[in-house]
Amino acid sequence: MGFVFLFISVGFSLSVAQILKFVEVKDVRVLQILVINYLIAVILSSFSADWSDISNQVHLLPIWIHAAVLGILFILNFVIYSKSIDENGMGISIAAMRMSLVFPILLSLIFYNESISVYLIIGIILSFIALILLIPDLRKNNRIQFKFASLPVLLFIISGVTDSGLKVFEQEFSFLVDESQFLSALFFFSFATGSIILLIRNQFNFKWKEILYGTVLGIVNLYSSFFILLALKEIPGSIVFPLANITIVFAGTFIGVYFWKDKILKRQWAGLLVASISIILLVI
Repeated sequence: MGFVFLFISVGFSLSVAQILKFVEVKDVRVLQILVINYLIAVILSSFSADWSDISNQVHLLPIWIHAAVLGILFILNFVIYSKSIDENGMGISIAAMRMSLVFPILLSLIFYNESISVYLIIGIILSFIALILLIPDLRKNNRIQFKFASLPVLLFIISGVTDSGLKVFEQEFSFLVDESQFLSALFFFSFATGSIILLIRNQFNFKWKEILYGTVLGIVNLYSSFFILLALKEIPGSIVFPLANITIVFAGTFIGVYFWKDKILKRQWAGLLVASISIILLVI
C-alpha cells in the first residue's frame, strides 16, 4: 500500500497546482481562496490534535511564535506560487519549489552535524545551476520584466526557509507538541495573516466560487501531506522523496505544456533535467 499512498499524495500535490492555475486563468481573487484554504486546513487538522495537555503552558510560547512566522511565510509562498504558475508555467514553478529541500539539508549539515557525502555536494551545486537555467527571460513583450523572472527564485528561497522551519520544529519542539497541533497552529496563523490583509484592504468578503475553490484547495493541500506521511511508514524516505518529487516535476511539466499550453525554453528544459538529477542526489 505504500506506493498507493505515495501516488495519491502526488495526485493531491498536482491538484494544488491545477487549482491555482485555474484560479489565475479565471481571474478569481487568489488571496480570498487561500484564506478559505487555510481555514479548512485548520478545521481538518484540529480534529486529529489533542489540545487537552497543553493549556496554560507558558514554555510553549516559542513554538507558537515559530508557527506564526512559518504561517506568514506559508501564505506568502502560496501567493508567489500561484503567480509563478500563471506567468512562468507549471513545470518551472514546481521544480523551483521542489529543489528547496537543499535548505533543510544545509541546515542539517551545519547545525545538526549530519553527515555529508559527495552526492550531497554535487546535488547542492546542481540545484543552483538548475535554478539559473529555470529563470525565465527577463525580456517579455519587448520590456524587461524582473518581477516574473524573480518568482522562481523567490519560490526556491521561501520554500527553503519554510522547509527549514519544519526541520527546526522536528529537531527542537516535536517532543513538546505533536505534528497535528503544530500544523493546526501554523495554518491558523496563515489564515489570520490573510484575513488581516483582506480587512486592511476592505476586501474581507467572499464569493461562493472562492469559498468552493478554497475548500477544495484546503482539502487536497492538507491530504497531500497526510498521504506522504502514510507512505513514509511503509517505504524508506530515500525512495519516497525522490520518486514523489521527480514525478510531480515531470507530471506537472507535462500537464502545463499539453493542457495549459505553457511555453518552455530549451534552456529551461535542461534546467528541469538538472533539477531532477539534483533532487535524486540530495536524498540518496
